[in-house]
Amino acid sequence: MSISTMIDVENTNHRISPEIRRLERMKENRLTDRFKTVKTFDLNLLTTFEAVFIHRSGTKAADALGITPSAVSQALGRLRVHFNDALFLRDGKALAPTTVAIGIHEGLEDAYDNLIAKLQNISFDTVPTRLVVHCAAYISMFTLNVMRRVLDEIAPECEIVHTISHNTITEIEESLIFRKADIIFDMHSHVSHSRVSQQISSETPVVICRRQHPRIHGKMTLEQIPDETFIYVDSESAILLSNRIKVNSMMRENRVCRFISPSLLTNISMVESSDMLALVPERFYEKMKNAFDVQAVAVDFTMPTQPVYMVYNKSALNNQFFATLVKKMTDIFQQELQNEPVL
Repeated sequence: MSISTMIDVENTNHRISPEIRRLERMKENRLTDRFKTVKTFDLNLLTTFEAVFIHRSGTKAADALGITPSAVSQALGRLRVHFNDALFLRDGKALAPTTVAIGIHEGLEDAYDNLIAKLQNISFDTVPTRLVVHCAAYISMFTLNVMRRVLDEIAPECEIVHTISHNTITEIEESLIFRKADIIFDMHSHVSHSRVSQQISSETPVVICRRQHPRIHGKMTLEQIPDETFIYVDSESAILLSNRIKVNSMMRENRVCRFISPSLLTNISMVESSDMLALVPERFYEKMKNAFDVQAVAVDFTMPTQPVYMVYNKSALNNQFFATLVKKMTDIFQQELQNEPVL
């Protein structure tokens, strides 16, 4: 190092005020204290804890994390020692969290979510080569085409990967927490401080039956309902279950369910080949009515609508590409929701 360089460095050091040096020492001390606090705690245990909390099962948590059930059991043992609590208690075939476990999850949820997001978004300006979208097959029929149109405009080389949702909230929550998907489309809002959840559609259900139904001919009266059996969509969505109760109230009857499936295609196929009735989204019926031997049935009351949400992690908006993508998609969805023409 030259003499002039040494002088420049020395002058720079002198220009640093005592206040700045004091703040830097305080920051260093804080970080050192944190290291001392966690040096005896394996942070990987938090991932195992979250997986067990979500799945309520050591075996399912092991499958989700790609480790053995024995490893999950050992991790839970260490967590129980650290927190001096059982954390999870056997409740039939499931593991029920204790109040301490619930408190840990609620206290760490946002911080853990943000940590994973930061690790996955170190570069905020990169354009991804693929986007993973998690939703039910039916919902994909009117959401993925919107994403494809926007990507054709802003990133035509980006690949869309669609993973199927089987209508279980646990499965979808796992996709959000462990970043298995970039965007979720679902009938459940999945509200959280670390997520954005916005309604993009409002689906109106219709009653359907086969065209040659022996008793139903285009319209169903309240008096006919007790003689009919129904097909239900298998879902954990609170809104869907609430709407099911509302429909029962409107029909003045607890409908008899003979078949239940998470697949609308399966349900409409069962309607076509039986005398059972089903409620399906009107949009789905309009697309499928010419492919299946079914008809819509008029009723004397207004069916409750079912919202559909687009959900993603807030931290993903740090990526300018992703922020642009969801903004353009939101504009299109809102125009469709308001029945305005999309340009």
